[in-house]
Amino acid sequence: MITKLTLSNFRSIGASVDIRPGRLNFLVGANGSGKSNVLRALTFVREAVRMGLPGAITNNNGIESVRRHSSGHPRNVRIEIEASLENGEVCYGFEITGDRGEEYRVKKEWGSLNISGETTAFSVDAGEWKGPENLRPNIDSQSLAVTSLGGDARIKPLWEFLANMMVYSIYPDVLREPQKYSNETPMQPRGENWVSSLHQQEKSGWKPDLVSALEKLTGDIDDIKVAKASGFLITQFHHKARGEKAKKWFGADLESDGTLRVAGLLIALLQKPALTVIGIEEPELTVHPGALPLIYDYLNEASARSQIFVTTHSPILLDYIDLDDSNVFVIQRSGAVTSVCPLSTGHIDAVRNQLLTLGEIMISGDLQLSLPLD
Repeated sequence: MITKLTLSNFRSIGASVDIRPGRLNFLVGANGSGKSNVLRALTFVREAVRMGLPGAITNNNGIESVRRHSSGHPRNVRIEIEASLENGEVCYGFEITGDRGEEYRVKKEWGSLNISGETTAFSVDAGEWKGPENLRPNIDSQSLAVTSLGGDARIKPLWEFLANMMVYSIYPDVLREPQKYSNETPMQPRGENWVSSLHQQEKSGWKPDLVSALEKLTGDIDDIKVAKASGFLITQFHHKARGEKAKKWFGADLESDGTLRVAGLLIALLQKPALTVIGIEEPELTVHPGALPLIYDYLNEASARSQIFVTTHSPILLDYIDLDDSNVFVIQRSGAVTSVCPLSTGHIDAVRNQLLTLGEIMISGDLQLSLPLD
């Protein structure tokens, strides 16, 4: 899991913002404060590792949308991730610079691994490569070396960790449409291949957990399956009815937004193999407040397999957080700059002493008022 995330000048985030997350993490703050930008930084790293830095920048609408706005010389973007793996520790980071006459270039890139007692390190500084013997990646001022290093056994644990981070923003309309079969894994950020993810699981897979959760949510869904129609895959739900022996199936197009969104979120959390890091954008959207304890239980359970980051505006969801097992980070934007702070000791003590709930503190606005401003 990520033990330290350092961000500088990525989108609205200020300089040298350090975040020290745990297994289950909640990001809270006002609209426009920059909560999603923390998760977007993880997506940016994943895309840069998998498809290359130019592709990641294109997906983020260009370098001017990636780095924090400046009326003078553009600010350098810097991202560094320290992580603990089952068999060791890894660290990776890069810094992007440039001026108005030069769109961007990689100023520095560095990585280190200590896996099973064996240490490997590499760096690129001003185009000069330093790293393991017999490893000579192509050095490009607008690309990252790590993109091409995943095939080397010494670097592979780092590459796989970074490449298997995924942030989900589930849209029911995407889940409602029939989908072509895709062998791509994992489930994509908006659920573009969610039917295939359900279809591909083994018979002894996670379907029973999904059905159990949907039955708790709706009271009458007792099965789910994938059907084929005109070359497309369609998810179908069975709603039990008293006195009816024959099963009647209804397609995803007939299900509510809340049912589909919970189904998509649960597949993201239950899918195998488990992702290293999972981000969830506002799981409470379109979901009945009474279902939020169920969602929290699955988030908490999934944190044993994957590190979880959640953005939320829901005081109800916050009230279920166990501060002994979860970390809460308060996001605030002062002017155009986003800062990130852990929940204060005073707030933690107030919740533990049952003086206030975390949801009540959030509604009062005191979370933001207690933060130091730049």
